[in-house]
Amino acid sequence: MKILIVGVCLAAFFWFMMFSTFPNLANVIHTTYFWYAMTFSTISLSIFSFKFQKNKLNELFRFEWKFVGIGIGHAIFLYALSNFGVYLMTEVFTSVRPQIEAIYQTRTQHSPMLIAPLLFFIIAPAEEIFWRGFVQNRLMGLYGAMQGTIIAIILYAGVHIWAMNPMLLIAATVLGVHWGFVYKRFGSLVPGIISHALWDTAIFVLLPIKFS
Repeated sequence: MKILIVGVCLAAFFWFMMFSTFPNLANVIHTTYFWYAMTFSTISLSIFSFKFQKNKLNELFRFEWKFVGIGIGHAIFLYALSNFGVYLMTEVFTSVRPQIEAIYQTRTQHSPMLIAPLLFFIIAPAEEIFWRGFVQNRLMGLYGAMQGTIIAIILYAGVHIWAMNPMLLIAATVLGVHWGFVYKRFGSLVPGIISHALWDTAIFVLLPIKFS
């Protein structure tokens, strides 16, 4: 339990420094060095996970060919859901547009040729390794599959609160629910990693959401 608390606190600190607008150092990181910070943070958290989950790696990375199709299918579903969600929210609540634009502001810091591989090969897989492979796996062991999954979803969404952006918090909650239950269902990180990597790369680089 102590190791789990340490890991979550470490993640909360990283997310605070990446998403908060205060203190000034955090604001500079978010507005200038976000992608470097996210890469460093997720790599650090995945290394932390490997260290304390080394006896479960075969289980966590269990591969079946159907996981490829499942991951791709879930990525497509999430992308469609994201588009529909943005359309619905901007039609009903005109005030949310600046919140969505704020989420996309980090895209201007670097070339898509850098951001895309970072998201696909490092950030998305590392997030799944930590949040599902370490946090959720341990919580499921402590509290049972359903309760552990729910707590993990709350923690995953909760660290995004530092951005003070309701739309980001909603998005993180929806995504956390989706990837959390994918992991609960299949007991492998592979479909979630594929889904997360494809969705991240599509939504931020290849096919960013456009709204009027």
